[in-house]
Amino acid sequence: MDLWDFEKYADLPAVLTEDGKEYCYKEINLLKQELSRQIRPHALVLISADNDLGGLIGYLTCITHDSVPILLPPEKENANFICIMRHYEPDYLWLSESRYSKMKQQMDIGFENRFSFLGYILLQKRERKETILYSKLALLLPTSGSTGNPKLVRISVTNIVANTKSICKYLSLTEKDRAIMFLPMSYTYGLSVINTHLFVGGSIVLTKAKIIQRRFWKLVKKCHVTFLAGVPYTFECMKKIQADRLELKDLHILTQAGGRLSEEQQQFWGRYAKEAGKEFYIMYGQTEATARISYLPSENCLRKIGSVGIPVPGSSIWIEDENHQKIHLPKKEGEIVCMGEQVSLGYAESQEDLALADQNKGILLTGDLGYLDEEGYLYITGRKNRFAKIFGKRIDLNALEQLAKECFDGEVTALSDDKKIYLYTNTDVTDNELGKIRNYLPFSVDVFEIRSMETIPRKSSGKIDYRGKNNVY
Repeated sequence: MDLWDFEKYADLPAVLTEDGKEYCYKEINLLKQELSRQIRPHALVLISADNDLGGLIGYLTCITHDSVPILLPPEKENANFICIMRHYEPDYLWLSESRYSKMKQQMDIGFENRFSFLGYILLQKRERKETILYSKLALLLPTSGSTGNPKLVRISVTNIVANTKSICKYLSLTEKDRAIMFLPMSYTYGLSVINTHLFVGGSIVLTKAKIIQRRFWKLVKKCHVTFLAGVPYTFECMKKIQADRLELKDLHILTQAGGRLSEEQQQFWGRYAKEAGKEFYIMYGQTEATARISYLPSENCLRKIGSVGIPVPGSSIWIEDENHQKIHLPKKEGEIVCMGEQVSLGYAESQEDLALADQNKGILLTGDLGYLDEEGYLYITGRKNRFAKIFGKRIDLNALEQLAKECFDGEVTALSDDKKIYLYTNTDVTDNELGKIRNYLPFSVDVFEIRSMETIPRKSSGKIDYRGKNNVY
């Protein structure tokens, strides 16, 4: 892929690790070349990528040496990894030695250990089966959905290049920028941080530290981090630990995506950025659009409270009604539609789908509801297909409802304000039933609440009325 120029930036720092090691572009290039010799071209590689050097080299190797990676997070549960492996039958597996030792008993026999490198193991399928891949397919990412879903987003070289250049342009990134990389690289938002900084000759700091830990902020200071990307929960945590009071003289760009930021948080961080001489960008995106769809210019953060901004460079946004007709009136709600080269090829649910060409043709029906104001700034008001997006993970509320109906003896409905998920029911819920629901949700913190309601609100048609203040009754 013609995206990163490892020769041009050869001696500049590219990657810093938490243990204090620094790798220049020349060294990163040599590492990925060493791994590339073990992987045949046009192969499908399933990667369980952690925020470490081995995970990063696995991704960079595939992208730059004509193989297609499936990036998955190193989750505690192995269900998603096994599910994807069985649906797509990859040619290779690239996973950490510790992950492999924990899950090898669950893995299908048929892979052999080919190469150990950087704390990772490359496993190759014993019986070679030709995987037919669409010529422009470059990357496969999960849809941020729940565990066990085989659906992946098919992303092309053009998609990655277009979105990377677009983001670099509106953020004005340069080789002097250095990002702290704590979002999973299997998450399109986190991956975009890697793509953009390496594109301009900047650098990234890899860490598994949490935003609330002291060692995270020590690393930010020690490595002179200039760029921090987070989801709404990130900024809520930062506010609680009073990160705004830390002496962070090098940090000058903060970006937020991965869900709706509250107006209170937007005002708080908007004021902080203005007073501290920093830039704070609120953004909107989807995996289906490779990463970014819109951004709110930092200078308009306090003037456009609640907005997710304007289209990223090289793209356009409009609103459609239920008949797929464009809505030209300002502040009239409809489905948000995006057009641009960053729009992905479509979905895949099995290996056979990897041969499919471009199904979206550069136009994405986002499934999100919203409107444009008189100045063309986008506001999101809800979701057409009832998905909640929390911590960057997308949860199907309809699927959650169906699960609850199988567990509870009564009426039930699920709503979310993008901070928590609320399950309303007119029956008592046992601890055992509650445990089944919690196991469905891919979170390690408590963002789920059961609420009692005598009667579930319904429309005149008899359908459940999901409309409440802030999407909560």
